[in-house]
Amino acid sequence: MRGDGQMPAISQPKTDLAPTDTFRIEALDFYVSAGPGAINSEFVEVLRSVEYSVEEARRMFNGRKAEQIRIINVRGDSMAGTIEPGDLLFVDISVQQFDGDGIYAFIYDETSHVKRLQKMKDKLLVISDNQTYRPWEPIEKEEMNRILVFGKVIGSMPQTYRKHG
Repeated sequence: MRGDGQMPAISQPKTDLAPTDTFRIEALDFYVSAGPGAINSEFVEVLRSVEYSVEEARRMFNGRKAEQIRIINVRGDSMAGTIEPGDLLFVDISVQQFDGDGIYAFIYDETSHVKRLQKMKDKLLVISDNQTYRPWEPIEKEEMNRILVFGKVIGSMPQTYRKHG
C-alpha cells in the first residue's frame, strides 16, 4: 500500500558497542495518533533509544534484528485497552504494507495513525479498540493509494511518570 503522505525518517541505528553486548532500538522523530491523526511538525523528541541485552531482546522481539524495530510514541485514546496514551510502541519497520490483520502505524493522507487494520474482501477496515470510537468508513480498493503503512506494531511499553517530590 502506498500513500501521498511523507514517510518518516528511518535511520540506521548507531553501533557504539559490539553487537553481542547490547540490542539498541532507536526512536523515530515521529509520533502516531490513536485518535484524529497527527501532523508531526509539533513533535519534540525526548527518548532517543532503548537498550536491552541480546538475550532479552531475542525473547521480546521474536528474533527480529534491531534494524527492523523502531520506537514510536502514541498520543490519544482511541486504542485504549490495548495501547494507552503516551505508550511507547515497538514497530517492525520492515513491514511496509498490509500483511494480515493487526495493529499498524500508517499515514493516511497527511496524518499519522496507529489503528487495527483488517481486510474484508477488497476493502480495508480501520478499527479503534476503544469502543467509544466508531470504525472508519472502509477504505475502498480505489483509495488504497491514500494509505502508507510504515510499520506493524509488535509491542508496547507504558510511559507512566509518577512525581514523588
